[in-house]
Amino acid sequence: MQTRKIATLVFLVLLCLPVAGQAISVSQSLDRSQVAYEDSLLFEISLQWDGPQYAYLFDRPLNPVFDRLQVRGFSSSIGSTGSGADEVTTKKYKYVLIPTASGQGRINAVTISYMTMPDSVAGELLTEPMAVTIAEPIPVVIGEGGKALIYIIVAVVIIIGVIVVVVIWRRSACRPKEVVKTPVQQILEDLTGLKATAGTDLKKFQTGLHDILLQFMDGKYGIDASSVSDEELAEKLAATDLGEGQRERLWRWFVDARKDKFRPVTAAPGETIRRESEIRNFFVNM
Repeated sequence: MQTRKIATLVFLVLLCLPVAGQAISVSQSLDRSQVAYEDSLLFEISLQWDGPQYAYLFDRPLNPVFDRLQVRGFSSSIGSTGSGADEVTTKKYKYVLIPTASGQGRINAVTISYMTMPDSVAGELLTEPMAVTIAEPIPVVIGEGGKALIYIIVAVVIIIGVIVVVVIWRRSACRPKEVVKTPVQQILEDLTGLKATAGTDLKKFQTGLHDILLQFMDGKYGIDASSVSDEELAEKLAATDLGEGQRERLWRWFVDARKDKFRPVTAAPGETIRRESEIRNFFVNM
């Protein structure tokens, strides 16, 4: 009975021991415990195990958290010494840290996740928190010569600013101001361009006329003629200040132009010129 208990105890102890060639350890270091605010320090994490480099897989980046410190540079390395049963591998993470505030800087514990290969057994290592004393910043003393230089720089900046403002003002003053055209002025100008591009092609003229009448009614009366039926358009025009005859002519021109966009159009010689002249006179006398 006693022999069986001893055998069981030995078995449990063996289960708790790391497998030979697979033990991994972690260590950490700071190259100093006090640092000037203007200086930097080196924080290093070192992992070591007996065996080749591929015995462990580190598939997650480290995520250290710092207080009053920030990372200016980072590097990692891995190397082995010996061979076979005597091979030892060391992996190092190096952080160059610079202070962000004076006082007690802190490096929180870092979790290192790994997988034992080839069994893909996950594991974790945890470093210890560390602290470093950060000195107060060295005050900057400006001599008389330095003050004079600052005054000169400020004066130059002010002069340059004034010059830039004057140049911008002159350019804006010389830039021709854009003339805002009334809806009537705009449609008369558009009719001139339409006449030149359409020539004797009545269908092309009617297609362009549809667009400029659409723009005119929207700009002059706020009527979106593209979204209403012919009857609804007549009702909306009746609410404007146009006379009855004017409303009828404008409505007829637009309705015919909208239909001519999607149907064959034939016209007698000179019909395009006659129609453009008639519409122009209508808007000139509006």
